[in-house]
Amino acid sequence: MQKSYLFDLISLIDNVLDENELPIIVGSQALFAQTDSPPLIVRESRECDFLLFGGKSAERDKINREYGVFSPFADENGYHADALGLASVVLPDGWQDRLQPLLDANGKVVARCLEIYDLAASKIAAGRPKDLEFLTYGFSSDIILVDPFLERSLLLRSKLENDALGDRFDRLIKHLYGGDRRSGTAEKIKAFISENI
Repeated sequence: MQKSYLFDLISLIDNVLDENELPIIVGSQALFAQTDSPPLIVRESRECDFLLFGGKSAERDKINREYGVFSPFADENGYHADALGLASVVLPDGWQDRLQPLLDANGKVVARCLEIYDLAASKIAAGRPKDLEFLTYGFSSDIILVDPFLERSLLLRSKLENDALGDRFDRLIKHLYGGDRRSGTAEKIKAFISENI
């Protein structure tokens, strides 16, 4: 998603929220708060995930209806918003304290975004192919460093049932080995989970 599209969505979402409430971005677009040149995988995305919680179900419904994937807005513009609640995204303990500001061209804070390792932890918790691809790209481009990622991911253990975190790491390791990509990273993750998960 181009940054200008992201700012357009933020403006639309901001009109739905209470005055003085900033949108919270929890998907890959959160990287725009941490770099002016996010990776291609972020720029190619056509969605932005916004987190609304604490009695915001009506606002989520309105955003998804007016700007969501099946909205006329999405058909017309080719990108959309996904308004999520806390039941839809798994985040590590303390994530709210680490939110990063997203600034507009004038230096005004227009949204708060997941910090990169909270984002990476949420990606391993989801464990979908696109999340594994995001993590693989993050490791290969050194946007995501393995050790801080693993440490942050431990904060998810109480949030996932049974051995779900171990299963997600197994999928990531297989993904990293595919095409012999980043096998050193995969070995480091294997050693870490054998000791900690």
